[in-house]
Amino acid sequence: MSKSLARCLSLAKPCVPLLEACTQVAHLSQIHALVITKGLSQNRHASNAVLLQICNELLRSHSRANSPGTVLLALYKQLLRCDAKPNGVTLSLVLKACPDLKALGLVMGVHAQSIAFGFRSDTLVLNSLIHAYAACGSVGFAHDVFDELPDRDQIAWTELINGYVRSGRAKEAVDLFSRMMEANVRPDGISIVAACTACSQLGDLSLGRILEGLACKRGVKDNTHVVNSLIDMYNKCGSIDDAWKLFDEMPHKDVVSWNSMVAGSARTGDMEAARSLFDQTPIKNEVSWSSLINGYVQNDRFKQALSTYKEMIDAGVATNEAAITGTVTACAHLGALHLGRQIHLSLDESKLCHDTVLSTVLVDMYAKCGCLDTARSLFARMVHKSQVSWNVMLMGLAIHGKAAECLELFSEMSKDGTRPSSTTFVAILSACAYAGWIEEGRALFDKMTESYGITPRTEHLSCMVHLLGRAGHVPEACDLVRAASHIEPDVATWGALLSSCKLHGYAELADVVAGKMLELDPCHTGAYVQLSSMYASENKWREVVEIRRVMKGRGVKNRPGWSWFELDGTVHEFLVGVNWHRSMREIYGALHAIDLHINA
Repeated sequence: MSKSLARCLSLAKPCVPLLEACTQVAHLSQIHALVITKGLSQNRHASNAVLLQICNELLRSHSRANSPGTVLLALYKQLLRCDAKPNGVTLSLVLKACPDLKALGLVMGVHAQSIAFGFRSDTLVLNSLIHAYAACGSVGFAHDVFDELPDRDQIAWTELINGYVRSGRAKEAVDLFSRMMEANVRPDGISIVAACTACSQLGDLSLGRILEGLACKRGVKDNTHVVNSLIDMYNKCGSIDDAWKLFDEMPHKDVVSWNSMVAGSARTGDMEAARSLFDQTPIKNEVSWSSLINGYVQNDRFKQALSTYKEMIDAGVATNEAAITGTVTACAHLGALHLGRQIHLSLDESKLCHDTVLSTVLVDMYAKCGCLDTARSLFARMVHKSQVSWNVMLMGLAIHGKAAECLELFSEMSKDGTRPSSTTFVAILSACAYAGWIEEGRALFDKMTESYGITPRTEHLSCMVHLLGRAGHVPEACDLVRAASHIEPDVATWGALLSSCKLHGYAELADVVAGKMLELDPCHTGAYVQLSSMYASENKWREVVEIRRVMKGRGVKNRPGWSWFELDGTVHEFLVGVNWHRSMREIYGALHAIDLHINA
């Protein structure tokens, strides 16, 4: 160190106590003024060194306090205005703020400055660039920086692996982890957790077991974060027994451990175990509640999902997006419009239009509850529409018989640049089937394969059979089923064809189609009932008696109809022949009064 610089730094001692008191960008300007009054500004190198020290301490302080990225960026800009040159630590701290701002352009700008300032080969700066690019969703740029590294340490490998995992590119993440091992870079707990997450996305159980062995070998299997990631991986790979083994062996279970097992049990359909685990969780957080709610939704237990949501509210727990999304989905299936609307009104409307996932489930809920205008209005206000958003709105229009509007929206979707999916064509073909638009349906069915390369599935075949059959083109519908050799028709497809046969009097074909249905489901009530009804309409009573004999022999009974509706936030269910509702006497009284009024 030169004598001049040493002297200037000693004069800077009065500035040091001020560092701890600095909380605002303005303080940096004040300390800069103090540097000038102490005569430090006469030596530019010394002045800049002091300013850099001050700025780095402020950046570290704000970074530890998780201050907004805008604060760190403002400090950095102030440093540059003072003509001070940042060092590697400065650039690293500023780059940490970029993901918070979701500013890819800013990362690129700092990257360019790092090269201009001579940090092209600085490991700290390059590792920070990998993290920033990956966190901003540009894993390709992150990989480019990684390739420039002269010596790739464990941090560089782990940052890039995590980048691929966050981008949903699990295969590349696993390949990169394998390359890291081949390069003799020893994985730590963080890199093993990243590899486990990639393994979960791939559903690769054998690789997951290898990772558990590696965790034992590296001595990190006692790390709670590592074990939690292994439990989550086993659950998502369908091996609940392995997950239970690790969970039972854990000496210290945290809330993540309990939540993983709740979600894992729900994934296997064992909601009793999921509820039991939830009740045993010592300290629950919002994820605990949302995991249970979504578990009920995944298993079509929508009433329990709504009950759990109400429990969550009563317990004073703040709802997260996952809990709201799951609850609104349950509302859509139950027609619980009152509760769904209450949840909608509780949300910040200005933020909602930017939240694609939550807006989409609300659009779905309103469409399924019959509020199509509200669904359309909410859909129109969405800033970013995903493929799922378009599909939900298209299906909403289709189920309400709005075929013209459905096809118009499909045209808008194409103009928007959103590529249609298999589900998109299920929606628009359903719309054509409801409207009886044969030519449009045929054209779209051909367009699906020829223009978009989408292989027809059972759902598309069922829509076309429904469309052709209802219009009386039963032989064509039958030929379509036979020609689709790569598709195995399901009960719904055969059922659509059987309904068409009954509607247009194709008795012999109906017998064959019903046989196909009963091969798939020997106890399918609909096949027996439709055949019996058709034979009865043709006075073929011997065949009717035979069908009833077969039904009795196989123990097939008519499935009773049931329905439900929501009133004041409570869902009421009704089953044909079961009069268990607590208000049944009042209901019968009201029905009797209506009957008297009509017949008066």
